Amino acid sequence: MDEERLQRGVAELESLGFRVRVPDGILESARFTAGSVDRRVAELGTLFEDTQLAGIFCARGGAGAGQLLARLDAELLARYPKVFVGYSDITFLHLLLGRAGLVTFHGPMVARDLADAEYDRASLLAAVTGEGAPYASGEDDLLPLRAGSAEGVLRGGCLSILAGAAGTPWSLRPDPEGTLLFLEDVDEPPYRIDRLLWQLRRSGAIDGVRGVVFGDMRGCSPPLSADWPLEEVLLDALAGLDVPVALGLSSGHAASPNLTLPLGVRARLECGGTARFEILERAVE
Repeated sequence: MDEERLQRGVAELESLGFRVRVPDGILESARFTAGSVDRRVAELGTLFEDTQLAGIFCARGGAGAGQLLARLDAELLARYPKVFVGYSDITFLHLLLGRAGLVTFHGPMVARDLADAEYDRASLLAAVTGEGAPYASGEDDLLPLRAGSAEGVLRGGCLSILAGAAGTPWSLRPDPEGTLLFLEDVDEPPYRIDRLLWQLRRSGAIDGVRGVVFGDMRGCSPPLSADWPLEEVLLDALAGLDVPVALGLSSGHAASPNLTLPLGVRARLECGGTARFEILERAVE
């Protein structure tokens, strides 16, 4: 992690009115991860158990985050509910904490989006503080791919991480109240997007899903020489799943500004001539 970018992101959080504590050792590294598994498990556990802290913003996407899952006590973390924000490999931790009953936040990270002020301020503050109305997309923000209307508990995150968790104890599970599924990724060619969606479907992870909204899917389109669009790939991969589908929700690996989405609250997707996505309830008290 770049220390200067981390400091810029911290300053941005402070400009929003938050008091920020940066834990010791956060700049450590071990190959492609932020230090050893022991260090990262201890850090996360300590942050959750600290009752003086209201929330945790991840500094980066957390390569190797899946290594932590077997070592973390989700029930213990759930005793200290707090805001938890991040995306990319952090999707592994969203799955763990979601299974423990916590609402988490798919949103900007400190040494990345916040460092460059490439985030949506209104959706962030509405999600993590309850200030303002919950997020709702604008008229032209989304592209409808399949018509319909659906409500459900918002789940999801980075598609490749969700597929990587399939078959593990932390895999995405259908929500008993119905799931509205958000999927996003970056720089995955269409054949891999097809494979990842196939893996999720065949693992049962999206059984009973009531609607699907994709992110920007930046860098996932076919080459210019292709005579078919990414939209066809997505619809073919979801063939037989008779639910509304939309594309273009700018959260995670997305074009700026990066939206903050609360995972674990109810949301609605309406698709017709246009598409609209909205969060139906506040994520914090």
